[in-house]
Amino acid sequence: MPRCCKILGLPLIATVLFLSPAVRADIIVDASVLGSPGAYSYSYEIENQTDVGILLFSLTVTGDVGLIEAPTGWVSGTTILEPGETQVEWISTDIPYDVPALGTLSGFSFTSDSGPGTVAFSTFDENFTEFDGQTTGPVASTVPEPNSLALLGTALIGIYIRRRWTLGKSSWEIRDNDRLH
Repeated sequence: MPRCCKILGLPLIATVLFLSPAVRADIIVDASVLGSPGAYSYSYEIENQTDVGILLFSLTVTGDVGLIEAPTGWVSGTTILEPGETQVEWISTDIPYDVPALGTLSGFSFTSDSGPGTVAFSTFDENFTEFDGQTTGPVASTVPEPNSLALLGTALIGIYIRRRWTLGKSSWEIRDNDRLH
């Protein structure tokens, strides 16, 4: 490789490494969870350690989502991404309401019946650069609820009784047929 290509290639590699969004860890989402099983409240504060304001914040959750609240100047909504997966999103309505550069903003919250776990978050800054990470949020329970277990048990007992009755009826019919012949 010619010497000029080696020299010119070095700044290009350095620029790619230092400007890569994957290297940024400048957005921190602090979560707090209050409540008890069946009635949780999730609240978030975004700490922006960059020199550009943040205009969008979203969470991808597998648990249920109840009442959503947003800071002043922000709107919220939900989107079903696929069965069992919901995106909760907050969008700033104007620049003065953005999470300021080198600042924090709280007031992002919602209620849920689902307990806490690890969920993904995304943010977009005023340059439409995306930053992804993880925080705490509602996740679907993998352990069946007691009512679900009771329903399953009742169904299994019903199936067992029906099969025994059907098999018992068949054996009586066979015996009756043998007596007739």
